Amino acid sequence: MLVKGDAKCLHCGFVTGSWVGPKGAAITLQGLDPARRPAGAELSALVRCGRCDGPVFLEDADPVVSSHRLRRIQRLREQIAAFDARSARAA
Repeated sequence: MLVKGDAKCLHCGFVTGSWVGPKGAAITLQGLDPARRPAGAELSALVRCGRCDGPVFLEDADPVVSSHRLRRIQRLREQIAAFDARSARAA
């Protein structure tokens, strides 16, 4: 499951940027919004505060839900309901 939230500094409270990545994963530069990434840094490096270089945590983390995934879940539920209806008629 993907989550999205703000990378916020533990020391000064500065929000370095928006981060998207797998739940429970380390907050690396790869998930940080491209406009906020430092130039020339490795994408596997941990995100640090843009103001004081302190450690960051993910604040207001919410699951990422796409409309494509919701439509797929809805289609699967419809298929299961149709299958159950056919099975009930056959019995």
